[in-house]
Amino acid sequence: MARRIDVTGAGGVRLAAWEFGDPPKTDRPDRPDRPDRPDRPGAAGELPGVLLLHGLMGRASHWAPTARWLAARHRAVALDQRGHGRSEKPPGGAYTREAYVDDAEAALEQLGLGPAVLIGHAMGALTAWQLAAKRPDLVRGLIICDMRASALGAASQHTWTEWFRAWPVPFATLADVR
Repeated sequence: MARRIDVTGAGGVRLAAWEFGDPPKTDRPDRPDRPDRPDRPGAAGELPGVLLLHGLMGRASHWAPTARWLAARHRAVALDQRGHGRSEKPPGGAYTREAYVDDAEAALEQLGLGPAVLIGHAMGALTAWQLAAKRPDLVRGLIICDMRASALGAASQHTWTEWFRAWPVPFATLADVR
């Protein structure tokens, strides 16, 4: 099960975060110390946090199988980064590296996840890496998947720009998108 949690990102952008795991159980008279999860010690807020950040062409739901697996022992949250999934698509092209990092920072703080393990794929890996450098107090660990070492270089940005310009937008059909 995934539960949506609204988060406010940089510049007031509305972001959708998705927490994965079983819903809390409140009718456990046999475990008054842990009515929501009898198999876990401590309070729900004490579970180690994990923030999952998708890649450029992704969304939070791409992490669903991983997040469900992690939810057995962690508070696993996947973030729809700005302009992706159910998060707001800010007008005026406010899609900077700084905005993505600030959004992830805001999510960690507002959700009380930190210090958390950040798991990022591609663009999300770059965001996680930069956030770990900016706010090491919020990061317990960092897992980077499929990130180019030259991700910040001008040539890299030019390549992406040309690739997007080559798209036949608008797409005629959903099959063309795929």
